Formats: sequence, C-alpha cells, structure tokens
Amino acid sequence: MVAGQSPEKAIRAILCYQHQTWKEKELIIVDSGNHDLSPLLEDISPGELKYIRHSVNDKKNMCHLKNIGMDHAHGSHIIHWDDSDWHHPDRITRQMMMMDDDIELCWLGSTLLHMDHPEFVHHPYVYSPKSGYAGSLLHRNTERKRYPDRNRHPDRAFLSQWDLEKARQLDQDNAWLIIQSLSGTTRERRRFLAGLRGSTRNIARLAWLKMRGRDRLSHPLFHLSAEARDSFQRYLHESRNLGLITSVS
Repeated sequence: MVAGQSPEKAIRAILCYQHQTWKEKELIIVDSGNHDLSPLLEDISPGELKYIRHSVNDKKNMCHLKNIGMDHAHGSHIIHWDDSDWHHPDRITRQMMMMDDDIELCWLGSTLLHMDHPEFVHHPYVYSPKSGYAGSLLHRNTERKRYPDRNRHPDRAFLSQWDLEKARQLDQDNAWLIIQSLSGTTRERRRFLAGLRGSTRNIARLAWLKMRGRDRLSHPLFHLSAEARDSFQRYLHESRNLGLITSVS
C-alpha cells in the first residue's frame, strides 16, 4: 500500500486490511506523505507489518514507490492495496481462490465506483475500464517483475511483463470486492460521469434515457446485485464514521 495523499483514506484502507478473512497476510506501507501513520498501526502485529517512511522531499513517482513495497514483500503472492479504495473483507480470499498452480496473476475486471455528491451519494455503479482495474492486482511474488520508471501507462507496462494466458480476471459479479471512492470535485465528477459513457453501448443507453425523459440513475449500471448493495452499505457506514462521506442527506 502506497500512502500519503489522505490520512483519513489511509485509515479506512488499513481497517479494510484488518477486516480481511484471509489470515496469512502482511501489510507493507510505503508512506510518502506528511503525516506519520504509526499511531494507526498499533493494533497490527509487528510480525505482519512493515512501515516504510519515504521522504516527501524525495520526489519519486508511484512506480518507484510500488517497487519499494514489492522489494520488501516476502510472501508467495503480492496484492496491491490502493489507499483511496474500500476493500471488502473477502477481497483477498476471493482472489486467492483463483490462484491455482497454473495462474500467476489475477485482477478485477470491474469495481463499484462511488462519488460523494448529493445526486449520487446513494448510487454507485458497476465500473468496467477497458483492461480491468489495475489497482486490484494480485500476482506471484517474483523479483523479475517490477514497474518501469515511466509516468505514462505504468500499469499497462507492468501487465505486459506477464503471460496473460496464465492470468484470470474476475467478472462483473465480483465488482463489489472493491469500491473506488471519489470526492465531489469538478474533476472527479467528470471522471464519474465519463465512466457511464465508457462504451458505445453505454452512450446509446444514456441517449435513450434522455430521449425518454428518464433519470440517468435508470442506467442499468446502477442496478446492483444483493451482494453489491450489502457491500456498498458497509462501505457507506464505515466511510461516514471516518468523515469521508459528507453529502449524505
């Protein structure tokens, strides 16, 4: 987990780690922020925690910071833990179940995308980027695979090092394992709405809804399974308690 942007979101990501049903795990935090997260880590056994403080004056990019984390990992597998996401307690377990002897890499094709905005605060949708969500990667631990030192498309370059014949991507039915959390800024609102237009089919659906005078919340991507609804309610409760959701009426 690379941390540094928001201590409040880091708290949530750490709590998500502690709630995981998979027991054989360790948390490696590479902290490049101004806030010392040590007080938040007292409940984690020292034997399953590595906390690496990285100088804020040493302006390394995300690729370098992720590589530092991987260099300190000694387990058989590495899972990437985005500090801005909420992770369901079964996330590690579900992904590890995919890692049989022939599989080297697993990630989610879809997540839930949520925005802290009055119109959408109760309405996440299933978000399916073209190549899946790279922030959900789980892979075997090997020294041969590291992020290249580049700022453009680093996840794509990292994935290109793997044999995708030995990879599995979880489908939309598992989107509830991760909820990507956006604030209501103008920039993130554009990102949220752009996700609804992520394919020609979705653009056509939005146009049809507009022609019929129907609300965009009628878009099928907002129709969640029972598991996804339960996951979202848990996320909403935990995020509100941490002050990360402010627009709930």
